[in-house]
Amino acid sequence: MTIDNEDVYKKAGWGRSQYAVVFVCSLLFMGVGIGIGYAVGRNNSNSNIPQAGDTAQETATKPPRSPHPIDTILSSINKDNIKQNLWKYTSRPRMSGTPGGYELVQILQEAWRSSGIDEVRVTPYDVLMSYPNRTNPNRVQLLTSSGQLIFQSALFEPALDSLSNNSEIIPPFNAYAAAGISEGDLVYVNYGRIEDFLYLTQNMSIDLKGKTLIARYGKIFRGDKVKNAQRFNASGIIMYTDPSDFNRGNSTYPDSWWMPPSGLQRGTVGGDGDPLTPLYPATDYAYRVKESDVSGIKIPAQPISYGDAQHFLSEMGGEEAPLEWRGALPITYRIGPGFRNSSLKMRLEVNNFEEKRTVENVIGYIKGKTEPDRYILLGNHHDAWVFGAIDPLSGTAVLTELIRVFGEMLKSGTRPDRTIVFCAWGAEEHGLIGSTEWVEEYMKVLYERAVAYLNVDYAVDYNYVLFAGTSPLLQDSLYQATKQVPNPDTSSSDKTLYDAWKTRDNSNDLEPSVYYSLGSGSDMATFYQRAGVPSIDMWFTYDENKWDILSYPVYHSAYETVYLYENFIDPGYSYTATMAKLWGVLAWNIANEKVLKFDVRRYATAINKFIGNLKTEFGAKWTKQNVNIGALESAAQNLTTEAENFHQKVQSLQATSSAANVLQNRMINDKLIQFERAFIDCEGLPGRPMYKHVMFAPSLYDSYSDNSFPGIVDTMNEIENQNATAKWEVLKQQVSIATFIIQSAANTLKEVGL
Repeated sequence: MTIDNEDVYKKAGWGRSQYAVVFVCSLLFMGVGIGIGYAVGRNNSNSNIPQAGDTAQETATKPPRSPHPIDTILSSINKDNIKQNLWKYTSRPRMSGTPGGYELVQILQEAWRSSGIDEVRVTPYDVLMSYPNRTNPNRVQLLTSSGQLIFQSALFEPALDSLSNNSEIIPPFNAYAAAGISEGDLVYVNYGRIEDFLYLTQNMSIDLKGKTLIARYGKIFRGDKVKNAQRFNASGIIMYTDPSDFNRGNSTYPDSWWMPPSGLQRGTVGGDGDPLTPLYPATDYAYRVKESDVSGIKIPAQPISYGDAQHFLSEMGGEEAPLEWRGALPITYRIGPGFRNSSLKMRLEVNNFEEKRTVENVIGYIKGKTEPDRYILLGNHHDAWVFGAIDPLSGTAVLTELIRVFGEMLKSGTRPDRTIVFCAWGAEEHGLIGSTEWVEEYMKVLYERAVAYLNVDYAVDYNYVLFAGTSPLLQDSLYQATKQVPNPDTSSSDKTLYDAWKTRDNSNDLEPSVYYSLGSGSDMATFYQRAGVPSIDMWFTYDENKWDILSYPVYHSAYETVYLYENFIDPGYSYTATMAKLWGVLAWNIANEKVLKFDVRRYATAINKFIGNLKTEFGAKWTKQNVNIGALESAAQNLTTEAENFHQKVQSLQATSSAANVLQNRMINDKLIQFERAFIDCEGLPGRPMYKHVMFAPSLYDSYSDNSFPGIVDTMNEIENQNATAKWEVLKQQVSIATFIIQSAANTLKEVGL
């Protein structure tokens, strides 16, 4: 630079540093301008049309379009990754509160963090857990009157292959069954349902006080069998897997998927959540009731195999069991009490213990870019009674692979509009403990902000057809996602999962059937029943017309191994990978829809149907007792009208375009999100304050399944089957509450609503 130029700078009052700033700023503005032009070009459909005489534009290469996120999800799910995950996760037993359970939490935490999602947390809770005594395992014995041992149930399931030969396998037990001894006469109680107990006590006049009962698994939650036994003053109960329900084949594991004679079903008989902190989270500052004050199971209970059960059932005396009570063992099923040989007696010994241990959830987050305060949650539990290749770790393997895919999308700049939360729950098998405590801790936030909870307890128990339970609000979202996912059966003419589902569903409906009775058999329960979050639970399963069985056969046994999964459940992992695709597509759709595809009309339709069922079953009796069903019907009609009006308004608003659309969409979505909450009664159901959903809640007599209008149906059950005529006033109150709740739900859809 010359001296003359320096003089020019000085005359203007500028120095080199100022001109350097101007030069750099000019380059920055030029770069911004080019960037804006490029961005506009990518969003303007006409920007890539060459102009006459524009040689440079004619020869320019069009930038490649980024794939749609749905296409990325569908193309990125890797079956080999899922397989590797499952092998790793099932390498040892994974019960919560044990070394194998804690190890899996660390494996998940590390894998999720390495995926690149925004954040991963481990949330611990110190809760009361139940375990079997390894040094003094539970047992059921057949004895002579002098105490000589004739037969004893297996203390452990024998290994049938290398995978089921593991020293960490826990002995057979029912979690939270009381420690103790039962030596009463043996009575066969079929499935242990309330109607079975009523048949024995009313039709056969059998006094069950002090008796030891034996029931086959199935039909209802095992804990309700134990509660029924306790309600009728039995001293203990034994439960077994009858081959009529769990073995329909000519061969058993390891040669097929059928339960072998030595197999048995572990499982909890307790309630939901930590017994010491009911209704509140088990935080370090939480008040805990005394263990002696916990109202739970007070009698011993124990599972045994059908091979062992045959030794006891074959010796029983008394009348022959009714035809519908007979299973498939090669014996004459008898009721009892006691044995044909009066010198025989039986003894049930349970040595379970309870202690506080830490259970852990793994929670992963992808923060939404435009609505970070609205959450779509995906959940599966990571704990298993033994290896859990089906339940739950097929689902856990899928969840980790889905997180990997979402992490890769995030790295490439693809982020959802709403926040996506990934949840691996601890201690689900003991009673939904991890999820219940977490929901209780974040109840206020979830109640205001959660959009949907999507549960996959496990991915596949057989590679045939999709099975799904859902809130009516999520039904259309589920259908939409299945139409976007290819059919895993490539030999079928059905191209989409939706088409295959409809074909194999064996339903005469115009669309695949779903069930609204989500029950409390998995982690969606607390979200749905207490926080009012619209929820789904889904998996692939077997053809129920081919096999009329109660669950997949080796459920909760030591034979639920990765060998079983790869040879009999889903060889090739095609259906497992499809569950990952469905889960991911469903979550992505809900996380990015401008207006949620929640159709409130489906709720109104369901409610009117359920009221019709109530009238058909109870109408005549209600008329005699002056039950006000007319008001209930009127409220349902009001809901139908408001649901239709709201739907039409949403369609109209979506057809228009204005600057207010963002606020309008937020208003619509908030109403849709809160609509499910309108069915939550803060007082809860009669005698069950934990269950607050007036439309759908677990039956008082079967926690696995819901009743529609549970407060009404359970009260009528007591009136009719237990001669509780004093309950008529309770029934009238429950009808009144249901009427109020339905009318309140209708009001939430109005523009003002007050």
